[in-house]
Amino acid sequence: MMRRNKETKIVIFGSYNSGKTTTLDNLCEKKTKVEYNGTTIALDYGNTVIKGEKVHVFGSPGQERFKFMREILSEDLDGAIVVIDNSKGLSTTDNKIIRNLKDNSIPYVIFANKQDLKPCDYELNSMFDVPIIPTVAKQGEGIQQGLEKLLHLVKRRGVNNFPKN
Repeated sequence: MMRRNKETKIVIFGSYNSGKTTTLDNLCEKKTKVEYNGTTIALDYGNTVIKGEKVHVFGSPGQERFKFMREILSEDLDGAIVVIDNSKGLSTTDNKIIRNLKDNSIPYVIFANKQDLKPCDYELNSMFDVPIIPTVAKQGEGIQQGLEKLLHLVKRRGVNNFPKN
């Protein structure tokens, strides 16, 4: 009997208009979006295969009024990408998301997005003990490498050891 590989669930978090949907677009060949006037109102979904393993990628809405959707999407996640609009810096929403991930020991990476507008803010490196990947989601720069870094963290942590939210 062939054993099926573990499928991994990754959720992309971040503030409104930070580049979450564009990040997902560049990570996944097949995708579905639930949006209104270009704004994610429920979720984005895509999947990809990396080294023979299927990775499910969910994009969460960034507006505070959709916090409940972020909570729903957080169920049983294996890892997270936090997309920060580097041209604006950390928002209150970003800080809440990061605190929640840390409190629940969820592996995550930070995508310091929009490097084309403002190059990497290295102060972020001293604030967080996680990989910070400079990205330009519109061009796909840094996106794949960031996902691979996250998957390495997930494997190292052991995906079956996560607490249930």
